[in-house]
Amino acid sequence: MTKYRLEIRGWGMDAVAHSITEEHLEPIREIIGENPENTFDLYDYFADNIRDMYDGDLFRNNKPWWYEDATYLFLFNGDTEPYDGSKPINEWKLKDCTNHYEVNEEFESTNIVCWPGENKVDELSKKYADPPYDYDIADNIVFYVEETKGGMFYFEFESDEEPNPEDFSVAPGSIETPNGDWDFCDRFFYKGVELEITDYLDNNGKGSQAFLFTKDDV
Repeated sequence: MTKYRLEIRGWGMDAVAHSITEEHLEPIREIIGENPENTFDLYDYFADNIRDMYDGDLFRNNKPWWYEDATYLFLFNGDTEPYDGSKPINEWKLKDCTNHYEVNEEFESTNIVCWPGENKVDELSKKYADPPYDYDIADNIVFYVEETKGGMFYFEFESDEEPNPEDFSVAPGSIETPNGDWDFCDRFFYKGVELEITDYLDNNGKGSQAFLFTKDDV
């Protein structure tokens, strides 16, 4: 058996969803206004009044975007290390992988609902919220998405033959919101066996957006 390392690179999302109480609705609505990219003031407002922006009480999803021509997979010898100058054995794009439904016809993709009136608030977040709140379903949601570019993460695995692009399949996922769906690469498989992330790679932030969804508006 030979050890391999598979690196995933390209564009990624760091998507976070927060429930907010009525008292924060208008200040946040004014901050975001008509420009979803106005996130600097929003970040400060959350830090001062609610919680850390990355500590969403509904969900956080840090995955590569589903970009078939801009998500790259690099296969290395497993005895090398990331960023040590080693050249990959092979490289390809997401579109070159096998459709995971061809591997498992009964597979159900991940669908994260980000819709006011439907999302349950995390029990641990409720318990330690300051001030505490007692509702179970979020009627008001702030959805924050940060876009990154560069390395995402890598897997280490063993195989008795050199892997080919078609040996890999990727399961899709989607975040469903009132203003559309956000599609991402959810899970990676080698010959039908799910790969576990070994560690994360370096990337750079390329921009962010924030949206306010309320039950009264949808």
